[in-house]
Amino acid sequence: MSNRLPKNACAYPFKAGMIMHATPTTPCCRFHKRFLSEDDMAHVNSYEDMFKDVREAMMRNEWHPGCYKCKVDEETKGSSMRTEADEFFNDFSDEVRLEYLEITVGRLCNLTCQTCGPEYSHNWDKDYLKFNKNSQAAIDFINKLKKDPSVVDFDSIDLDALKHLKHMKVTGGEPFLHPQFMKFVLRLADAGLAPQIHMEIFSNCTFWPKKAEYDALFQFKELTLSMSIDAHGKLNDMIRYPSKWDKTEDTLDKWLAFKEQYPRKVKVNIACTISVMNILYLFDFVVWARSVKKVNNVILQTVYEPHNLSITHWPDWFKQKLLDAFRYQYNETVINPNRVNKMKKLVEDMCKPNNAEDYSAAYLAGLKHIWKIRGFDFNEPCIRRLKTLCEAEYKDRIEYIPY
Repeated sequence: MSNRLPKNACAYPFKAGMIMHATPTTPCCRFHKRFLSEDDMAHVNSYEDMFKDVREAMMRNEWHPGCYKCKVDEETKGSSMRTEADEFFNDFSDEVRLEYLEITVGRLCNLTCQTCGPEYSHNWDKDYLKFNKNSQAAIDFINKLKKDPSVVDFDSIDLDALKHLKHMKVTGGEPFLHPQFMKFVLRLADAGLAPQIHMEIFSNCTFWPKKAEYDALFQFKELTLSMSIDAHGKLNDMIRYPSKWDKTEDTLDKWLAFKEQYPRKVKVNIACTISVMNILYLFDFVVWARSVKKVNNVILQTVYEPHNLSITHWPDWFKQKLLDAFRYQYNETVINPNRVNKMKKLVEDMCKPNNAEDYSAAYLAGLKHIWKIRGFDFNEPCIRRLKTLCEAEYKDRIEYIPY
């Protein structure tokens, strides 16, 4: 057993696995299944026998083709998920031992968030067909999703395969809606494995667990709840449709009370996805989250698809107007200046000119299409503000581009 991995190697194929519905286990979330060999198409219960070709390439200090995303990241910005692996792994040896597990529970979800889609929410199916005018391609896509397993089979996971597990990250769909996941939580607690595991759960903040599940969650070494919330009130309901803000805030407050009761064991974060719909409200939202709700952290994520919500895909004149409006909010702040500066830099990077083709009219038409189908009032301030930014610059251009 080597004490250190070669320079271009990564700890994930030696220490981690990514489980997703209808997909074989991969070493991490950035490794696509098409790069797996036939021998890798196994259950996580056989972890030690998986990814041998990936590990062998790494031990020769070669980049495996499945690691191209991290290779590009390191060539362009100097770091990647590979270089940040020490967040989870202290011992970078070639000993094969499953210590980190990431699980995407499946398509079972009660929301149809605008930044999501049918791959991660079964409730999206009808809207996807409406938005794409029941095209044959859309019908075929939804039918394929329905044929595939829609959730991860937690009951098939042998707990003996998790005896060395230290970290577990669970995303959706909606984990708290998945009955097998909550049974899995209870199994980990009953088996005595929970006290060695740092559990991180991403939830849409609309569910509160039952008493037995609550007690089992408390047994984990550390528990991090990352609540997917993108704005206050009505705007969050629009983005994360059909959530109701009163219920979302009430659930958040319950988790925050849980955190106050066990501050050394429990953390509550907000995971905010930045899009054209909420960027002009981002500053106030982060101040509210940090100063009023006192969450541990606000995780800022960006959306790339659909393109009409992705800031980087809008034309440069629009990005400049967004940036001017965003900078105007920085007259005063009541939160940590370092956090503000990080948020500001992120927004500035997103708004950098990139000569994106001007599809602004089509993008706004696509958003109007969504709002109309979902019955939103076009006089809502958040809609009016975005329309004002767009329509003031319209020229005679382009036909509708499908969502």
